[in-house]
Amino acid sequence: MKKSLSRLECSKEVRRGLNRHGVDLSYCQYICTSYEIRLTGFLCKTDGSEFNASQIEALMNDFIRKLPGRLVNGDMDNWKFSLEHIMYLGEKKTLSPSVPSEENDYEDVG
Repeated sequence: MKKSLSRLECSKEVRRGLNRHGVDLSYCQYICTSYEIRLTGFLCKTDGSEFNASQIEALMNDFIRKLPGRLVNGDMDNWKFSLEHIMYLGEKKTLSPSVPSEENDYEDVG
């Protein structure tokens, strides 16, 4: 019987998986719990290029193989994915964090 991984060991394995797949960790954050791996932020490669759906599926399969029993959920700025679906939300214009202005927060459709 395989010993259950601690939260620290799980986080280390998630970080290794993200590095194996070339994820730029300066834009991607992750949280690993006893039952879930949650990714947030912006998903891009270290060379600045975009991922495609098959690469995200390979990343999730890597997590499933290394960390069995955990759900994988990505709620990224440009991708939304889980074991059931992978959806591209669009390209982010800049990778630097932006501060929303008080003006033009809402588009006038009037």
